[in-house]
Amino acid sequence: MSDHNHYTSDELLTQLLDNISDHIYFKDRQSRFILVNKAFAEKLGLRPEDMKGKTDFDIFTAEHARPAFEDEQHIMETGEPLVGLEEKETWEKGRVSWASTTKMPLRDAKGEIIGIFGISREITEHKLNEIKLHQYARHLTQVNKKMEEELRMAANLQHAFLPQFYPDFLTPSGTKRVQFFHRYVANTQVSGDLCAVNKLNDTDAGMLVCDVMGHGVRAALITAIVHTMIGELTRRGLPPGEFLSEMNRQLRPMLQSQDTFIFVTASYLILNTETGTLCGASAGHTIPFHIHRADQLQVAPLHVVRHINGPALAVIENFEYKTFKFQLHPGDAVMMYTDGLLEEVDEHNREFGVDQAQKILRQQRDNDPKELCDALIDAVSAFHNNGPFTDDVCLMAFRWNGLPAEKPA
Repeated sequence: MSDHNHYTSDELLTQLLDNISDHIYFKDRQSRFILVNKAFAEKLGLRPEDMKGKTDFDIFTAEHARPAFEDEQHIMETGEPLVGLEEKETWEKGRVSWASTTKMPLRDAKGEIIGIFGISREITEHKLNEIKLHQYARHLTQVNKKMEEELRMAANLQHAFLPQFYPDFLTPSGTKRVQFFHRYVANTQVSGDLCAVNKLNDTDAGMLVCDVMGHGVRAALITAIVHTMIGELTRRGLPPGEFLSEMNRQLRPMLQSQDTFIFVTASYLILNTETGTLCGASAGHTIPFHIHRADQLQVAPLHVVRHINGPALAVIENFEYKTFKFQLHPGDAVMMYTDGLLEEVDEHNREFGVDQAQKILRQQRDNDPKELCDALIDAVSAFHNNGPFTDDVCLMAFRWNGLPAEKPA
């Protein structure tokens, strides 16, 4: 017969109580200790026999002892155990520790409840780390909330950069010679896309669409710089080529440094609303669509732009951009846009592309600028399964009505 069969149950229990690091204890109906293990007693600076007859009120502060006593009385009244309770233990002189505690009803041979027994495991280090993590999470939530509020404010400010109204160019009878509309869809709360419509004089309108490299806050900050720059250059009445050349001269030292490379693409058009003459220049930007109302609606990129499209702004120092001229016909429209429109992809990773954009524009028979913009945005959204756009998108459309000069009465 092997030696282990010689151990009695009491001896095995003693081995367990003396060697386990968890705190094991037994209590009577009044929640007085009747047996504790060595680890628990040593934690309190006592011997196991010194704790017999004591209660939690003799050892801990009332802050801990009261709920522990009430839990134990509930167990003894109902027979329902308490499993995995995280207890905050407050000691004299304000010391705090944490334990994971399980308490069960203690029954006699007849099954009657005569007390409770429990086991507690020290989890102070784990709990303090958890508390720190919760505190960090709360702090992070507060920081994120503040950032969200600031981003909302920045988004509202950026929306203020966009046209709030369109200038009127009217015949003597009050009919509009040109109509405008724009759409703006930001990939995030703030964007790197921007458009502007300005009345240069009694006959000329200036339209600009630009796209700052990248997304988010950095791109949005640069749009604020560009917005201010547009206002100053517009007042100078520069032709499109000179307008972009001056933007390039001002932006390059701001955006280029040893550790960053940022550029801005832009398209700038000036329309004479009486004659339909269109002048323009382009800096690495998408080529506007010309939507011509003939016997059959024709939609194509402005080919003159392709031959004089210069590099993006802030790339080549002192680059001189060229100005083109193009004649619109009555009822013609022009669609300016940023590249996010054409680069949206479907579930097969196919881009929306120029051909589909032209097809959508061709279907809008009246060349109404609002209908042109809305139709393109809706088509791209459907193509992308109505999910959020992966890039910022900005559209600017205008239609020259080509009204003949009115004869004096």
